[in-house]
Amino acid sequence: MNQIYQFFNHPFFIVVGGLFTLAAVGVLLVTFIFWLLGITPLLWRLGLGRWTRKIAIAASDDVYNSLNSDLVDSGIFRAGNIQPISKEHLSKIKEHSLVLVHYQSFNEQQIRQMLNDKKSASGMIFYFPEFNPAGGNKIPDQMIQAIGEKENTAVVNFRGRLLNDLITTLITTSYEKR
Repeated sequence: MNQIYQFFNHPFFIVVGGLFTLAAVGVLLVTFIFWLLGITPLLWRLGLGRWTRKIAIAASDDVYNSLNSDLVDSGIFRAGNIQPISKEHLSKIKEHSLVLVHYQSFNEQQIRQMLNDKKSASGMIFYFPEFNPAGGNKIPDQMIQAIGEKENTAVVNFRGRLLNDLITTLITTSYEKR
């Protein structure tokens, strides 16, 4: 047993073991730094989006109240950060960086106006809950194409998916380009 101990106690094994230990610690440290640099910007953007960004809801009054309640009740969004946009004030879309639009509350001309007023760095989510292509209740293909041609837009038909898309849009549009 003493011979095995003496064999591995040779200076060569001590140096090689020390170098491999240093390499392993270095790789672990670099991996942690890369992980930290990768996750920190996302958490920062989500935090900024959650606490400072205003979310505009363009909808009729009864739908606005329902959507506002859903967003606040989720615990993700603060009531003070949610603002209504009525049919009479559609030009206010230019002032907001995230807009939730209830599709059925507006006609095609008003929706096209909203799309034209949207800034390219802003997010716009269209909520269309009564989607039923078999029953003929769907967004016309030319409107889907117009919505799809704009940056940072989405069409959603489920409330759970709506929250997911709002959070994703907050993260992806929560920074100023340098």
